[in-house]
Amino acid sequence: MMQCFFGLNLETQPQHSHVTHSLTYLFSIRHEEMAAGGDWASLPSVVLQDIFSKLQPKDRFSASSTCHRWREYLFMPQFWNAASLNLTCRRGRERSKFLISRCAKFLKEVIIEFDSSKNFQVWDCSRILDNLSRHRQLECLSLKPSSSFFDESDGSFESFLESLQVLIKRNRHICHLSLGCTEILLNRSEQLIHLLIKYHAPFLQSLHLTSVKEDPVTYIAPPLSLDAISSSVCLQALSIDYDFLTPRLMSCLASRSPTACSLRSLCVHIHRVGPNKLTDHMWKGIVDSNPQLELTINLVHSFKGLNALLDILKPSMPLAHLRQYFCGDINVAALNLLSFQHCSSLYSLTIVEAIEDQPIDYTTHDVEDPFVMLAWRCTRLESLKLIGVSMDQRDIVAISRLRSGLRELIVPMCCVFWNEEDEDYYDEEDALYDLQDKVSQSFGRSWNLLPESNMPLAVFYSDADADEAYIDDLLEDQSWRGNT
Repeated sequence: MMQCFFGLNLETQPQHSHVTHSLTYLFSIRHEEMAAGGDWASLPSVVLQDIFSKLQPKDRFSASSTCHRWREYLFMPQFWNAASLNLTCRRGRERSKFLISRCAKFLKEVIIEFDSSKNFQVWDCSRILDNLSRHRQLECLSLKPSSSFFDESDGSFESFLESLQVLIKRNRHICHLSLGCTEILLNRSEQLIHLLIKYHAPFLQSLHLTSVKEDPVTYIAPPLSLDAISSSVCLQALSIDYDFLTPRLMSCLASRSPTACSLRSLCVHIHRVGPNKLTDHMWKGIVDSNPQLELTINLVHSFKGLNALLDILKPSMPLAHLRQYFCGDINVAALNLLSFQHCSSLYSLTIVEAIEDQPIDYTTHDVEDPFVMLAWRCTRLESLKLIGVSMDQRDIVAISRLRSGLRELIVPMCCVFWNEEDEDYYDEEDALYDLQDKVSQSFGRSWNLLPESNMPLAVFYSDADADEAYIDDLLEDQSWRGNT
């Protein structure tokens, strides 16, 4: 008899042997009864609970289609501690509303994806927050807007903000909150932060308040004081704009209670650089108190921040990730400083820039290429993503040979050039094939240049929505990672 059960082929599931044995046994004891006209719905509750507890989520859905009684077991509380809700499509909205109506009283972790530029989705999100606040079980909330813009025209944002405040006030133990990089939400977050500290300071483990500015030059920073956040003894991950990383906050983070958890992740968005100067001594104090700390720096539409990098980067910074998106240039001096100053801590470098007439040319005038030097000196480097930057094919080969353990090397096909000395190539197709073959040999795996079709539209078109080029990376910084 074929061992197939609710769409789960047991013969192809050796990694779930406990599931196979349980369901095969069930088949053996019930086969004759079912053949004689028995009913699957008559199985004892303890057996059904055991079956559903051993299945993977996808297979639970298949099993739940057996009958009405089996469907009820799909909504056992232990299966719904977490849910990801997607409001960006009709089917996702219907599914999300149904899940919230059935499971809100169980949920402890919720991710909500929505288009903040569409009012009806903001209203839907507000209703979900209202429902969650009534049950007081929520511990982790991640907001994932597909845009950094909110439409405030019909009161939907005010309702959303009020619902979020009520949720924070009513729930018992909020340990994670991500505001999703929206500038207006940060500007209106003073009451949110006050409620978080008042009700959840002993439980808060990660807080993400970074933003993407619509105007990174002339914006007005809200008068927020984040010093009290350091009183959260369980805080392990913090994301804030550089505007709020003051000497006072640095001192608070460096002198937390001896019983406090070590801060492990600090993510900073730099838009411009104000008068407050952060010294290397301040960074050393934070690292001494938080030895496992990893720092991520993101520059988004920040020409001023890019130009100020030499002043921002300090030797004691535990810099693990540096990203720049649409900053308009390449700071070669800062790249060279990275390869000397942060060679033992840097894991990834991402540059995404617009291509107007041609990729950015960062002529180095007879000195070593800064990206080649990064590959040579940065022993922990795992990811190098260079879009909109003009790259010599020989430098790409050098990078792959110097750092053959790179997990990710992303270079677009349209950004590669060949010097006049490269006379071995008769046409572009042969040259591209040869380059990809050389890099593949260095990595010991197949490697290809990034085709133009896979690049963000904003790289080529200035009127395209740039959010799609970076929002996923920025929100990944704000993912809930529990106690790890």
